[in-house]
Amino acid sequence: MKQMKRFAALALTGAMALSLAACGSGDEKPTPGATPTPSATPAQTASYTASAKGYGGDVTVKLTVAGTTVDALTAEGPNETENIGGAAIVTFNEAFAALSGKEVSSLTADLDAVSGATMTSTAVKSALRDVVNQANGIEESGRAPVSDSTATYQASGNSVTTPVSVEVALKDNAISSITVGENGETASILQTVIDNLIPRILESQSLAVDSIAGATVSSGAVKNAVAQAIDANGGDSAQWYTPVEKKTDTVTLEGYDVIVVGLGGSGMTSYVSAAENGAAVFGLDTAAKIGGTSTNVSGPMAINPQSKMDAQNGGEKFVEEEDLIADWLEYCKGDAKEDIVREFVNESGETMDWLINDYGFAFAEIKAFFHPKMWPVWAVYEGDKTTMFTSAVDKAKAMNEKNDYMLELTATDLITDGGKVVGVKAVYHDGTTYEIYGDSVILATGGFLGNAEMTEEYLGGTFSAEAMLQNKGAGVQMAMALGAGTYNIDMPGMVHIAQTKTIIKSDELTADQKAVLSALVLTPESMIVGTDGSRFMSEAGNIAFDNWKGGDTYYAIYSQAQMDSFRENGMLSPAAPMFLNQGGTVEANTPIADLDAILAVGEQYNIVTKADTLEELASKLGVDVTNLTTAAAEYTSAANGEVEDSFGKDASLMSSLAEGSYYAVAGAGYYYGTCGGLDINADMQVLKTDGTAFENLYAVGQDSMGVLFSNQVPYVTYGGAAQGWVITSGRLAGANAAAAFAGE
Repeated sequence: MKQMKRFAALALTGAMALSLAACGSGDEKPTPGATPTPSATPAQTASYTASAKGYGGDVTVKLTVAGTTVDALTAEGPNETENIGGAAIVTFNEAFAALSGKEVSSLTADLDAVSGATMTSTAVKSALRDVVNQANGIEESGRAPVSDSTATYQASGNSVTTPVSVEVALKDNAISSITVGENGETASILQTVIDNLIPRILESQSLAVDSIAGATVSSGAVKNAVAQAIDANGGDSAQWYTPVEKKTDTVTLEGYDVIVVGLGGSGMTSYVSAAENGAAVFGLDTAAKIGGTSTNVSGPMAINPQSKMDAQNGGEKFVEEEDLIADWLEYCKGDAKEDIVREFVNESGETMDWLINDYGFAFAEIKAFFHPKMWPVWAVYEGDKTTMFTSAVDKAKAMNEKNDYMLELTATDLITDGGKVVGVKAVYHDGTTYEIYGDSVILATGGFLGNAEMTEEYLGGTFSAEAMLQNKGAGVQMAMALGAGTYNIDMPGMVHIAQTKTIIKSDELTADQKAVLSALVLTPESMIVGTDGSRFMSEAGNIAFDNWKGGDTYYAIYSQAQMDSFRENGMLSPAAPMFLNQGGTVEANTPIADLDAILAVGEQYNIVTKADTLEELASKLGVDVTNLTTAAAEYTSAANGEVEDSFGKDASLMSSLAEGSYYAVAGAGYYYGTCGGLDINADMQVLKTDGTAFENLYAVGQDSMGVLFSNQVPYVTYGGAAQGWVITSGRLAGANAAAAFAGE
């Protein structure tokens, strides 16, 4: 994909300028790459490296100096979001490449941010300042002074429509208070930032404090607002990313019967079930709140819960279990483990009744989802999910004075003794290492959608998410390190939403204008290709569900003639935005007079790519040119009525792509999570690669959900199957782990 064009020129300040303009300053310097004369003495080289916190992790800048001039200057941010922070890194490197041969003493870190990538830009600026100072032998003794001030600043958070307003007070060269005001964030997630991040910023007087896991975007908004305040009042926010010292001590906790790693939906029910069955339980979670991604979903699948049959159906069943099981197994082509599918179907209703009757959960009426057979098997949560989940865990904690749990505690390893799992090693947010010992361990870490290396390895891409990205595959990786097997780990993830690859949250476009970009990746009027440049579906089909076939990104291809028609006549069939209540509308057959301005902003955010030819477009997108040109030729033939479309799309929705220029609008599916994971048996015990079970290691939820499915087909669409498995597998594993302890 092409890189961001909106790179504000690196600023020129005084005699120390790091700018594109400086590259042509006329200084008499040796031409980079020129062959030295035989008498020339090779310049001595030295390298300097520095890192700063970006959006996804550390951003590193490396400067190599030959004598007194720049030999190489590069930035790396492997954990930044590919099409935002990652694209910004590429843009900075394009600018840095032009500085080869310049005097190191002329460099400064006065960079303007790349649009949409403020956190990454700030990290590059901070790390660059550090390496330049290292190379020039400068030790910064302090920060530029800031004026006393109290003002409100806005920064983009998770909400598409409403930025986060933050009042920042500066006094006596310090941050004296931070208060969050109007915002569109999820309240329970933002509260973890208010309760944890803000006090740590105030205590450390540093913006290098770790973002709150599970609230990374909201954390970034607060940090961004504070940085704005510093810069607006005479300071330099890059100087406020001083390292925060971490602890190095180790704490040992012993005597637990069951340890639950992860306190999302599956960890919550694991913890509660184990506790009510008499076990002494310890739970831990990376996030700063209970509930995980389960607080972002609608509700679970539950087959014939008695409470709902009584309330809705005169005590009668909604569906016949055997019919559903047969349909499920047929869909999965024999790959799903029948005994576990059967167990899930037969136990899921009991799980819903258990949560309602014993722990005060509330669910709406059982209804059907968009499955062809429309079976009533799905109910949405009613009320605040975080409150319900937290209340259940706290009730279970009170069942035994030994019971406890810790948040912001991240598991790193399973502790073994003689090949048997005896505990968990974890690191607290402050650096403290915890070694927790117990008789059984339940892995409930939520799959691996947040781990780009794992999704690249098993799923072939880095996927956009509706889920909370603290789910980095810790449970799967820890078990695999001990020889655990996997099951359908390479199957597609859960996706029901499609949208532009990058979500524009700024006010550069109105809600209606943003809706136009959304419509361009959802309307059936385009030709859609995947990351290999080939078509993979009928664009008149369900793009929201089937985009996975194209990879982690898909491209809606248009000709200039189509764009001209949209501008003058509108779209025949615009689709509504799907993401986070973005708002805005696009009326059918209504001219889009400002389309060119919308596309221009789309280009700035790496959403829209324009080229004169299909060959040039393929090059800019990084897709196979033969695949793209072949797809366009076949599509054009079908549009002209010369052949039937190979995907069955009606020619009335197709347009010729015989003539350019061409546009590609980048879309993506937004995933709720991965599906495949560890191999388990019907007792939820993790299985080794040889098929034998770890007697005291269990895996639930998305860490083991692949046993229900097949890697030949995507996730089932009965409605809430994943969430149903999450809470049901947790209930069963908790009871099994407690029973194993009781039997000793």
